[in-house]
Amino acid sequence: MRGASYARLRGGLRGGLPAVLAPVLACVLSLCGLSAWVATGAAGGPARISVTDGRVFLPYGGVASTAAFFRIANAGGSADVLLSVRSPEADDVMLSRTVEHEGANVESMRMVDSAPVPAGRRLTMEPDGLDVMLRPRRALRLGDTMPFVLRFRHSGEVRVTAVVVRPGS
Repeated sequence: MRGASYARLRGGLRGGLPAVLAPVLACVLSLCGLSAWVATGAAGGPARISVTDGRVFLPYGGVASTAAFFRIANAGGSADVLLSVRSPEADDVMLSRTVEHEGANVESMRMVDSAPVPAGRRLTMEPDGLDVMLRPRRALRLGDTMPFVLRFRHSGEVRVTAVVVRPGS
């Protein structure tokens, strides 16, 4: 009897071995694949945002509102999102985008809630694309500077200074 029980136990272990090895092998292969993905840098790192080339157009023609532009670079491995822009020296600061209406040969401004900044890419604000609309609290002169705070979803706040320039420069 004792020999028969041992044989059944041994046979049961052999029969259950493939059922146990399949998930263990799947876990080991997944772990190796993920390790290789991270080791090659394909998994990416956090977003690394820098903001440069801040410019504010000099208002003209008696209009109080103007626009600001920045160059935003993301040297990191993950995308980020520009959520808002503010300045202690301006009111009504908001992100906007120029929209061209098909067939009508007309452009208009549309306020936007955010702007994506892809990993490893650059977002350049321009008069015919994304910009920052604002109303300065004081009269601006060429060469003046204005402080801004750009807030990103993952990178937090980035402080930058913009120089007042002539439109088109």
